Amino acid sequence: MVRYGLFLGCLIPFRYPSVELAARKALELLGADFTDVKGYSCCPEPVITRLMDRELWLALSARNMALAEEQGVDALFVLCNGCYETLFEAKEALKEPEELEKVNSILAKFGHKYKGEVELLHAVEALHRDFLPAIRDALKAPFRAKVALHYGCHMFRSRPGEDIWEKPNMMVELVRALGADVVDYGLERLCCGFPSSNVDVEFSLKERLAPKLKAITDAGAECVVMACPACISQFETGQIALRRWGMRFDVPVLHLMEVLAMCLGVEPGELGLEVHRSPVVELAGRIWG
Repeated sequence: MVRYGLFLGCLIPFRYPSVELAARKALELLGADFTDVKGYSCCPEPVITRLMDRELWLALSARNMALAEEQGVDALFVLCNGCYETLFEAKEALKEPEELEKVNSILAKFGHKYKGEVELLHAVEALHRDFLPAIRDALKAPFRAKVALHYGCHMFRSRPGEDIWEKPNMMVELVRALGADVVDYGLERLCCGFPSSNVDVEFSLKERLAPKLKAITDAGAECVVMACPACISQFETGQIALRRWGMRFDVPVLHLMEVLAMCLGVEPGELGLEVHRSPVVELAGRIWG
């Protein structure tokens, strides 16, 4: 059995602890062998950090993976698209001997060494590869809803020769296995606007998020499911912010792990869904209450 290292990132523990709770409960119910990666830091953020200080970005990423190796982890179970992106890019960069030597010279000062032995898996990949039959067998409370999926830009990061739609297609299969009717809305690949919100909030909301929300609503979806806490934040706080321009949306936004936990029989009240700023509690009460 694969020993997974749970990599939570920063946003999940601090802004969406319901996702952390759901992940722990779901993995326990599926009989997974998992542990926390003790002492991990920010991944770090995959775009700006790399542009500002590539050496720092690479060293921090390598340290996180080195910690997992030292703790006997076979594969990282990554719950955040952004964390997956940065760890993926670092792992690829560290295949170059010169980069590996440079980074390990930094890590050696702190008693660590990155060997490249730990496997890196997005939560969607891990669930699909190792747990899909178990999920189907353990299903207790099917997700009887019309569901839109937002994959998030970083989920399309692919290994050499891999179809960029591999992980998104896995996500579709997982959500359908949970009993949902996955609806097409035509803008699945459009960015939610979170990155551009750092530069132009109005553009990120009106030209990125609003078209997605309108398409999701027009398609008749009752909620949107995703696997990225930054995207969850953009969808939830963005729906509130769009009201200043007269646009009102009330789309519940859930992380895949929250859905999975409730489908496996975890009561909604055990997850602390009140942290959400979209009508998730109401949706969960109607479907799983």
